[in-house]
Amino acid sequence: MEYSRIEKILASLFVVFLLLASINFLRELENIPQRPNYEYYQEKYGIKALLENQSRLMELDRQLFEVYQKAESNLTEAERVYLFKREEYRVALESRNATEELKTEYLKAKEEYERAYFQYLGAKSAYEQTHEKLEELNSKIQELMQKANEEYRRAYNAYRLKVLILKLLFAVPIFIASLLLLRRYKNIYTSSLIAYSSLLLIYLLLSAIWSTVQLIGLSLFGAFATLLALYYLRKEYFKPERVYKRRIAQNKCYNCGFPVKDDYLYCPNCGAKLKEKCEHCGALKPIHLQFCPYCGQ
Repeated sequence: MEYSRIEKILASLFVVFLLLASINFLRELENIPQRPNYEYYQEKYGIKALLENQSRLMELDRQLFEVYQKAESNLTEAERVYLFKREEYRVALESRNATEELKTEYLKAKEEYERAYFQYLGAKSAYEQTHEKLEELNSKIQELMQKANEEYRRAYNAYRLKVLILKLLFAVPIFIASLLLLRRYKNIYTSSLIAYSSLLLIYLLLSAIWSTVQLIGLSLFGAFATLLALYYLRKEYFKPERVYKRRIAQNKCYNCGFPVKDDYLYCPNCGAKLKEKCEHCGALKPIHLQFCPYCGQ
């Protein structure tokens, strides 16, 4: 049965509109099962409170590190002054030119160095203790985050399975009904229905593949589709009959592709027979042509 162009266009629009409506409906089905909330699993393992403690501890760690660096810098400077004053006072004692002023400066530098040293030790100890607590907290948070992620992943996989079942319960009966109608009534309307239901199942399959393995799944699907396309191209385009006809049309040997002339009976390159007698008119015609170019038989 033939159909007008407008009927074909309307049938295509019918498929497109049905497909758009069905895709939107499939997305609405995702809201029926309860979607797992990641924050619930964070609260379950107390991660939120630990993250707040981590933030405060990181700020304290930063401040103590600055104090530690400053104490280290002060100690370096105090040590330099102390060593200089000590050497100066030693030289003065050996030359018997020591004065009370040099002695006072030496003792003061020594006292400043000892004070800076104790301040350095206190700052270093406070920073190391805080940093150790921060590392322990980070390790604990990482461990709990891993547990929360695993539990959330299991819940989310179960949610996706429920959604997939709901979508299949919607799409598969439509496909089966369309297939049954097509077997009974072969017309443009049932063809449109089977096209719509097939595209819907393909969309559902691609969505499931993408949501499951995403880029890897898409790559595998693309590789599989490419192999099928190559196989079909090789099977259809490079059939021996098609190759022979293309070579004959290009004035080449059908067997090896070597250029030949119209009056050649055999290929000068491979020796293949190029002409045969037509059973109806007796004229010499190229081999592997379906119809004789002289009588049309």
